[in-house]
Amino acid sequence: MEWLIVVVSAALVLLMAILWRREAVRHLETRRRCRQESQELSDRMQRARSMLDWLETATNASNELLLVVDAEMRLHYANRSAQDLFGDLDAEATIISYTRSLEIEYLAQEALSDQHANELQRVIQLDGRTYHAQAVAVANGAGLALTDISELQRLSRARQDMVANLSHELRTPITSLRLLADTLGSPAGKAVAEELVGKIAHEVDELEQIAVEMLDLAAIESGRQVVRLVPTVLVDVIDELVDRFSEQAARGKIRLTVTVDPGLSVLADRDQAARAIQNVLHNAVKLTPQGGEVRLMAAADDEQVVLSIQDSGPGIRPDEIDRIFERFYRSDQARGTPGTGLGLAIARHIMIAHGGRIWAENRTPPDNGAIFHLLFQPG
Repeated sequence: MEWLIVVVSAALVLLMAILWRREAVRHLETRRRCRQESQELSDRMQRARSMLDWLETATNASNELLLVVDAEMRLHYANRSAQDLFGDLDAEATIISYTRSLEIEYLAQEALSDQHANELQRVIQLDGRTYHAQAVAVANGAGLALTDISELQRLSRARQDMVANLSHELRTPITSLRLLADTLGSPAGKAVAEELVGKIAHEVDELEQIAVEMLDLAAIESGRQVVRLVPTVLVDVIDELVDRFSEQAARGKIRLTVTVDPGLSVLADRDQAARAIQNVLHNAVKLTPQGGEVRLMAAADDEQVVLSIQDSGPGIRPDEIDRIFERFYRSDQARGTPGTGLGLAIARHIMIAHGGRIWAENRTPPDNGAIFHLLFQPG
């Protein structure tokens, strides 16, 4: 019997060892699977965090204002551009408390109420600026994107004004030319032929200026305008322009005075520099009343050369001094005279391309008029 007990005991020990080993193997396999699944989950979470970081970076780099709300109109996300406008995001913020805009709230509500709408769009006003707002329904909420279109609207209005001004400016000299030609061809026209020819020349000058400004604008916007800077004698450029405007100035009994050192040289593209100076000189002659004077003066040192063009016209309103160099902008003083509002903007572009600048100021009372300064690099 003892041997039977020994055999049974050994069998039980062996069985327990086999069972323990199987359980240990199963446990190890379970642990291995758990570690593998845990690693896979960790990898997925890491990829998700990386994706969220990329999305956060992308949305913060956007100039658009991006907002996300849930079905209860609680705000869950606002990118950096939105926070720059509306402030830091509070955990309890709603769309209305955060933006203080009923238009934005109504847009979000409309997106939430119509889950099948692909995209809703509105134009809204915020702090005096115009935004194009878009809203789209997402899972349990809505996403909103607001794009500032104030500058686009300003440019659109400016172009519309330019087209209207250009149409008017072309119609006026063309009509005048027709009337002058008819008068010149009549028997009475022979007695005043010289006067009529002078008026025709004036109208042709205005048409030529309009055409040149439009061509210059097209070259600037297309990037085809190339500036080649070489040493250029400034007075040579000025003398050519004074000769070009001498007849127009004589018709208005305007004196053109040049005080520029004959040896003064600047680093410039001769044709482009002449265009910038011409645009300023054209305005000075046009706005100076009969019997007035336009002076061209230059001051130089080792670092810069400043050409100043002084007129005796009505001057510039203080609130317009910074705006007169905008494209298509026309000051109140210039609205009664022909022009497209492009000349000074083109001059500014040319001077920047020369590594210089242009600015304006009014003359010190009791003198009337304005002074325009064009800064060049010494040649």
